[in-house]
Amino acid sequence: AFERQQKEIATQQAYIDRFRASATRSTQAKSREKQLDKVERVDAPVESVGGPSFRFPPAPRSGAQVAVIENMTHCYGENILFMEADLEIERGDRIAFVGPNGAGKSTLLRLIMGVETPEEGSARLGEHNVIASYFEQNQAEALDLNKTVIETMFEAVPDWTQTQVRSLLGSFCFSNDSVFKDVGKLSGGEKARLALALMLLSPCNLLVLDEPTNHLDIPAKQMLEDALCAYEGAALLVSHDRYFISRVANRIVEIRDGELVIYRGNYAYYQDKKAEEKAETETKRLMAEKEAKRKANNAKQKERASRKKNTA
Repeated sequence: AFERQQKEIATQQAYIDRFRASATRSTQAKSREKQLDKVERVDAPVESVGGPSFRFPPAPRSGAQVAVIENMTHCYGENILFMEADLEIERGDRIAFVGPNGAGKSTLLRLIMGVETPEEGSARLGEHNVIASYFEQNQAEALDLNKTVIETMFEAVPDWTQTQVRSLLGSFCFSNDSVFKDVGKLSGGEKARLALALMLLSPCNLLVLDEPTNHLDIPAKQMLEDALCAYEGAALLVSHDRYFISRVANRIVEIRDGELVIYRGNYAYYQDKKAEEKAETETKRLMAEKEAKRKANNAKQKERASRKKNTA
């Protein structure tokens, strides 16, 4: 049941991602996304949880402040992504950034990592012992295409045994003879999985992950989720995978009208708060309509009274 549901979720998510910005199908995509958020998730079976496992290597403890955004404004052409935005990220925060396509989620990660510079204000890592690892969507482009998969891994961890290396590669869907393939002959998905496996080997106390689950199968995704839940550092995540976010994140930051709105709880807490906000907005709208009608009726009554007075 778990695997069937995961496949169905993946199918629906692929449709949502493909047509979210479509002029003709965006309404259907949004409708499916709402339905997907309401699906009651089937827990992974015990034997699945006992599958591939991975733990991040120990890293030095960072200062309390891991990253900070102050009074940041940033645009792309006429499109204002951030307007005087502020955010402080602390040790132990696992933050998922959410918002519609084009809101600036990936751009925000690049700004924090210093790949881009904000037009006004600042976005920077903390000053005390912050060691960051950054997984970009195009991370695979940095791989050496002339090496094999297993050579690439041994270069990163030369003191590991072949059993250890092959076990980790197996967790990322590289098994049997596939570990001896040239990196240049891998598919785009295989390169992305190899790049993610490499990044996870580096000791760090801040993980910055942009769509890390895009090319992972269910066991590999579970392994990454478990490793992140046990991770003692801070993590900044962008993902369209709602289940991944709900398992891993302990803070949600919504990019809304150029601001960074923080929800100090997990994804379920965020959904509850959004429902409350929606209900509150609807109540205010109804009250405003009622007040407008009342004023209109009063105005009509005064007008009628004035006419009667003038007639008399």
